[in-house]
Parts: sequence; C-alpha cells; structure tokens
Amino acid sequence: MSWKRPILHLRARITLLVATVLALVLVATGFMVNWKIERQTREALTERLVLLSRAAAESDAVIKGLAGQRPAATVQAYAERLRLDAKVDYITVMDMKGIRLSHPTPAQIGARFAGGDEAEVFKGRSYVSAARGTLGLSLRAFTPVVDPSSGRQTGAVAVGILVTGLDRTVLSLRKRVALGVFIGFCAGTVGAVAVAGRIKQILLGMEPTEIATLLQQRSALLHSVREGIVAVDSNLTITLVNEEAARLFSLAGIHGRLVGRRHDEVIPLKGMRAVVETGEPQYDQEGDINGLKILTSRVPVLVAGRIAGAVATFRDKTEVSRLAEQLTGVRHFAEALRVQTHEFMNKLHVILGLVKLGEHERLKEYVAGIAGRLDDEVGYVLQRVKDPVVAGFLLARFAAAREQAVRLKLDEATAVPRCPGESEAHDIVTIVGNLLENAVEALHGTPSPEILLGLWQEGEWLRLSVEDNGPGLPEEHLARIFERGFSTKGENRGFGLWRVARSVEALGGHLRARNRAGGGAVFEASIRLFSEMASGPFGGEVLP
Repeated sequence: MSWKRPILHLRARITLLVATVLALVLVATGFMVNWKIERQTREALTERLVLLSRAAAESDAVIKGLAGQRPAATVQAYAERLRLDAKVDYITVMDMKGIRLSHPTPAQIGARFAGGDEAEVFKGRSYVSAARGTLGLSLRAFTPVVDPSSGRQTGAVAVGILVTGLDRTVLSLRKRVALGVFIGFCAGTVGAVAVAGRIKQILLGMEPTEIATLLQQRSALLHSVREGIVAVDSNLTITLVNEEAARLFSLAGIHGRLVGRRHDEVIPLKGMRAVVETGEPQYDQEGDINGLKILTSRVPVLVAGRIAGAVATFRDKTEVSRLAEQLTGVRHFAEALRVQTHEFMNKLHVILGLVKLGEHERLKEYVAGIAGRLDDEVGYVLQRVKDPVVAGFLLARFAAAREQAVRLKLDEATAVPRCPGESEAHDIVTIVGNLLENAVEALHGTPSPEILLGLWQEGEWLRLSVEDNGPGLPEEHLARIFERGFSTKGENRGFGLWRVARSVEALGGHLRARNRAGGGAVFEASIRLFSEMASGPFGGEVLP
C-alpha cells in the first residue's frame, strides 16, 4: 500500500495554522486596544487640560493680575512656569476683550486671542474645543476667571495642546501596541514550531497518512498470524486481542469482549504483571488457560525508555509439540536415508573393485552374502512390523547402527500391525528415533555396544522398550531426565528425552526410565495408537 505525500508536512501545517490563528487574534486585539488607548488618551488629555485651566483660573496671580492689583508680568511668569511643569503647549490668560496677558511667544502678548472659539467662555461657560490658533491646530480647554470679591467675571484662561503633540502621544502608544503584537506573534510562532516538533517526535517522525497506512498494515498483520497476541497497558488493561487469541480463549471457555478489561480478571496469563513491573522479557514459557496448554512469550513495550505495557504471544502447546515432532521425524527419516545411501555406496565401491580385479568368484560370494544378509534382515523386520513406514525406518536404523559400530537387535517378541494412519506411524518414528539416538550417545566408549528394541501391541496400546548395555543412568538424575533442557552432556542439550516425554504425554501414554540389574538403562513407553482390537497373531509378552 502506498500513500500520496502531502504538499505540506504535519509540522508545517501545525505551525501555519497556529501562526494564522494567532495573527488574526493579535491583529483584532491590537485594533481594539489601539482604539481604546487612543480614546482614553484623548479623554485623559482633555481632563488634564480642564483641570489645568481651572487651577490657573483660580490662582491668585491670575485673579489679581486681571483685576490690576498685580503687574501683568506676574501673570506671564506664573503661566509659563505652570505650562512647563504641566508639559502643555500653551496657557493663555486673557481679559474680557480677548487681549492676551500671557503666551509662550512673548510677542503675542497684548494681541487678541486667535481661533474664534473663545466667545462662549466670556459668557461664563467652561468647555473644550479644537481650533487653529497662532501655534497651529490645538485642543484647548476654556475656563472663565471670576473675581471672588465682586463675583464678576474679569477674564478667561485657555490651556491647550497642539494636535501634532496629541498625535505623537497616540502614535507612541500605537507603536508600543504594535511592538507587543509583534512580540506576541513571534513568541506564539516559536511556541507553535516547538509544539509541532514535539507532536512530530511523539508520532515518530511520521505523517498522518503514514500512520494510517501503518495502522491498517498492523491490523492486517495481527489478525493474519497464527499466534495469539494480547497487549496490555501499564495498568494491565487489555488493549489488543487478535483473532487467533480470541479463538484460543474460546477453546478455553473465555468469551465476550476482552478489550478494556483487566487481564487478570478474565485471562489467567501469569507473568504479565512481572514483565510490566520489571521490564524483563520472558520467552517460551509453558502456561495453562483453563486447561488449555500453551507456550507463551511476554515482552515489555517501551516508549521513550519507559515501560508502557506488555505484549504476550502464545500458541496451543499441542500444535507446537506436533510441529516439533514432525520436524524430528523428518530428520530421522533424512538421517536414515543418508546412512543407507552411504552404506550402499560403500558396497558399490567393493563390487567395482572386485570387478576390476577380476575376482568374479569372490564377487559372487560377496553379492550372495549381501543379498542373504539383507534378505534375512528385511524378512526379520517385515515379519514382525507390518507397517511399511515403521519397517523402513527400522531397517534404516539397523544400517545406521552398523555405521556407528553399535549392534542393534529387534526383540523376537516384537509385533506391530499396520498403523491406522500416517500420523500414528509418524508418532512411532519420532519416539523410537529419539530413544535410539539417546541410547547410541550413551554407549560411546562402551566395549561391544548393544541396543535391544522391542515393540508390541496390547489391545489399543503399543508398548515399546529400548535397552542398552551402557553405564546406565545416575540414580540422582532419574527423576529429572525428562525435564526440558536438563542434560549431563553440556549446554544446549536436554531436548530429546523431553520431546519424547511430551509426545508420549500428548498421546495419553506413559514413559519411564530405569537401570538394568546387569548394567545399562531401560526406557519403556506405552502409547494409545490403535482402536479397540485384539492382539491376534501379533500379540507378545511384555519385556521384563
């Protein structure tokens, strides 16, 4: 399955989206803040002009200057000092005829007030207006001056600030707002890049289309494998059960929806808690689910170095054992064929040598001896073993034993009828082959090594016995020789007898080992391979 790579990667899309939303929000907020600041600035400046004009109109210097009780110069000095302290553009004191007594430009003192908006102040009103005077367009506050002794208006005060100064103040505030918006946008963009990178890291650098494709592939893979798979999170809650696991659970009597439930409440899979707590994997562990024998492996799931859960894979142990037995049987057959081929090639070389030497009489005797011995051996086996697969295997084992200088004898009581099917014949080959291999290995270094094999039928049971004249089994090891991996011959051994024991157990039989009184070991097994049937002409006595 393939996917079309997007024009923009996930990180770019997240960054672009966040940056766009952030820009829109900041621009809208900036406009609102700018409008609000400009309005509040104008209102604050207007209120400030009104307060200054009132303060000037109520000052003693202005009142007495307009009343003629003080020199006009004192009014100019007071107005200039107040103007500089208040940082306004002008404070003009005028009499009732509009003649200026103060002005930032001394040359304008004595001239009439300019602007045309001063008429209402001489009627005793206080107000704010905008008009163009000698300094330019300005915002100004007018307040009448009243003599407190007579209660009569004697003049007026105008306090103003040029519109250019007001615009500069507003522009300065706008720049601050714009700088704040820009800094916020940059900070938000950097944050968006960082968040997008973190999301990309969490997603293992993959795009959403790649994740969707991998999820579909994983789902198909999980449900196509022949092993049961169960996954749990760090709280031991089941997060995944594939179809094979559901099938095996149903065989064990576990039904219903399992995902979302704690595994120890519904599935007795021991060891999952230990894997989640320790992080140590467990491989090829034997288990039991309500009587269903399984072979399971459990491994932790690590995310960023932390244990996020565990996965268990398992198979029906009977199926695994049967597969191992089949592989073992094939190996036995292959080994037997190899030995027969080797023995046949040796005989051909002898025949070829006799022909080249012209020893025709000797050749006749050699061929007659081989044919006679072969006829005797084949006839001996076929007379007692009626199943062709088992008989062929035994003949090959006789050849292999000769090659290894071991004398292999078939007990005269041996009597094996034709097996009901290929599976039963294969089981016999697997069990006998492993027992014979174990006996041959035990005879290394033994003078005149010898093995006695016996097979016979008793009703639906097949009894078999393998005896050797080797050193026997240490008494302290008799109780453990059928354990998986136990061996006195080194590491990576101890699977042959364990496999035999499992095969016999799967067939409902029994296997035991003991030492002979005269030395050597005896392995005896009973397996149920046949239907209820009389022993007939193949009956025989059980070996002592």
